[in-house]
Amino acid sequence: MSIHLEIRSYRGADRHSHDYSQILLPMQGAMRLDVEGHRSVVSRNCVAVIPRDHQHDFEPSVDCSMLILDVETDAFVGEAAPAVLRDPVPSLTRVEPWLWRMFRQLGAEVEAGACRASDAAGLALAGLQLIEPQALPRPLSRAEGRVLDVAGASRPGSVSEMARAAGLGQSRFHELFRATTGQSPKQSQLSRLFDEAADRLVTTSLPICEIAYAIGYQNASSFNRQFRRRFGLTPSEFRAASRG
Repeated sequence: MSIHLEIRSYRGADRHSHDYSQILLPMQGAMRLDVEGHRSVVSRNCVAVIPRDHQHDFEPSVDCSMLILDVETDAFVGEAAPAVLRDPVPSLTRVEPWLWRMFRQLGAEVEAGACRASDAAGLALAGLQLIEPQALPRPLSRAEGRVLDVAGASRPGSVSEMARAAGLGQSRFHELFRATTGQSPKQSQLSRLFDEAADRLVTTSLPICEIAYAIGYQNASSFNRQFRRRFGLTPSEFRAASRG
């Protein structure tokens, strides 16, 4: 199949198009993406698809690193393409945290030389089969664009700090944040914190109480309850299942 996978770190931007489709999965940081006037932020728990021949530009965060799949038109002759690649329209789709972590782990193994890029491409496409695409939203207003910039920051800060960074009052910021991301600022912060906790459970041997304290919980029991409510497993069960 005509599919190329690599990990790319971005430092600049330029407007261009490709004669192949491109899939972007964030490993680190975020990217502000503009596909023919449709602006969005590609960050954690997201996959972006840029169809062939679509003019696009981007502004990466300073720490931006992406797992990139370049897919040519003849890649799926005789077999079904993932749904995110079937329509010739740009898309930005949120994926389940566990699936996003799978993509990140796959990229980390390619970077470390533990997995060949050609083998990883096949695994990545298998993961993409589990995703239903969502078309890019209408062109954003300037205020909505600033909200997305803040939402995609690697360390967004408190809600009041985010509102100030976006140049908005807190009530207006809340309204636009929910309209553009589908979550309240508080829900978004909690999602980030618990995804970070899940990553640490999988990739480190830190005691669970230390992970709880690191994301702001003073009481490990409260952290355990909230983690189980979100993932369906206690932190210790989650760690054991991921290692198993």
